[in-house]
Amino acid sequence: MNRENDAVSIPRVSSKRQEDEGYSLASQRKLLDSYGLSKGLHIVRTFEITETASKAIQRRIFKEAMKFIAANKVKHIIIEKVDRHVRNLQDAVETHDWLTADETRKIHFVKDSLVMHKNSRSQEWLNWGIKVVLAKNYIDNLREEAMKGWAEKLAQGWLPAPPPPGYMTITEHGKKIHVPDPNTMPLVQRAFKLYLEPSHSIQTVAQEMKLMGITTRKGRPYYKSQVQRILNNPFYIGINHFDGKDYPGMQEPIISKNIFEAVQTKMRRKLSGHYRHHNPVFKSLIRCSNCGKMVTWQLQKGRFYGACQRMSPECKNRKLVREDKLEERIVELLKGLVSPSPEVIDWVVAAMQERHSTQIERDTQMAASIKARIEQIERMDNNLYDDKLANAISQERYGEKHNSLMTEKAALEDRISRIDQSKALLLEKRLVLLELSQKAAEIYPRKTPEQKRLIITKLFQQLTYDEDSLSVKYTKFCQIMAQNVQLTRNLLGGTK
Repeated sequence: MNRENDAVSIPRVSSKRQEDEGYSLASQRKLLDSYGLSKGLHIVRTFEITETASKAIQRRIFKEAMKFIAANKVKHIIIEKVDRHVRNLQDAVETHDWLTADETRKIHFVKDSLVMHKNSRSQEWLNWGIKVVLAKNYIDNLREEAMKGWAEKLAQGWLPAPPPPGYMTITEHGKKIHVPDPNTMPLVQRAFKLYLEPSHSIQTVAQEMKLMGITTRKGRPYYKSQVQRILNNPFYIGINHFDGKDYPGMQEPIISKNIFEAVQTKMRRKLSGHYRHHNPVFKSLIRCSNCGKMVTWQLQKGRFYGACQRMSPECKNRKLVREDKLEERIVELLKGLVSPSPEVIDWVVAAMQERHSTQIERDTQMAASIKARIEQIERMDNNLYDDKLANAISQERYGEKHNSLMTEKAALEDRISRIDQSKALLLEKRLVLLELSQKAAEIYPRKTPEQKRLIITKLFQQLTYDEDSLSVKYTKFCQIMAQNVQLTRNLLGGTK
């Protein structure tokens, strides 16, 4: 078989507009096949580059085509036009090098009526060079126009890219905007809160997201690195991060700033991995009362022993602390939260519900008022944008007013997020904590190290250790509970 007539065709569409104007891959392929047949060329393979391909994918397919051509000693490449083949000067150089390496090689540009080879006339090389420069200019112009559109969209507070999970894209007043997705928003919020629990890491959150059904747009589970980017994304608190810069966003935040900042703090924290294969209960929970450093743990003869880094002379002379002894002290503290009277607990629950119901009603009215002001700001900003397009105001004046409105809107959204997540969730949280405080002493000994850590972090705010004792600071709620329990015991005639 004569391999001198083997050819590769590369149909390529780079924009939706070109697709709409009839430059579809199917029509290009038909044209190239017809040309090859008329010239007696045998097309052994076709490499298609779709209009939706990213720059990286386009580049990869181009390199795959050139690699196939070199490996199979193909002599002919068939392209519709020069600007369908060379999208940058790097492609042009590679094509030029391929052509000039062998005088039997040819590139056929069908609609340009141009066949290039090593011995082409100088006028043909000039024609080729001009078309290469024009093709690059066309791509540069497309990018420039795209960047103008991106800048305008960012100025209006919207991200010129698909939103992260938890949001969806809708069209409003002819504009594509991002709004919370009612189906995935609660799942993403749960993922952020899970990561803050001591027993969870980015890897375990990725596993939980997979179980919850949070997937990419292609339906695939998120990898660990992708989950880290999600947890790092300030989009969830109303900030659009694009091309290395942050812009104030118009989207509704679905994660509170406190939770987001706590996640960033945990992610930045450098944890020692030397004993990571062990699982001590008090891992990353207790600090040395002398130097303030975290107590780390090592396994010796079946028991965990802890110590700080022992950098100071005082710390060096301290004995190692045994985990089981600390657990005995924790159980004693948990027993101190158990009320001797179930009636008192029932009264506390009723009082909490009554107090919060009044506050929730006030917060609901306040939230409605703030939302109305936010909607008013959005209308004002839309009208302001229309005035700018109509040249009714200058660009400078538009920028000043727009930034002022966005600043007020961000402050209101931050305020309403605290209201929305405050009282109703606080009541639920406190009722859960109340129930946990009454059962913790009983269930703690039977739990796994991860579950024990969770109990400790829910009820204790700070743990420090010295040679003689473990000092703890209750959370504010549990501190009140401990005081009430002690008061109840005193009223009942005993302090035990």
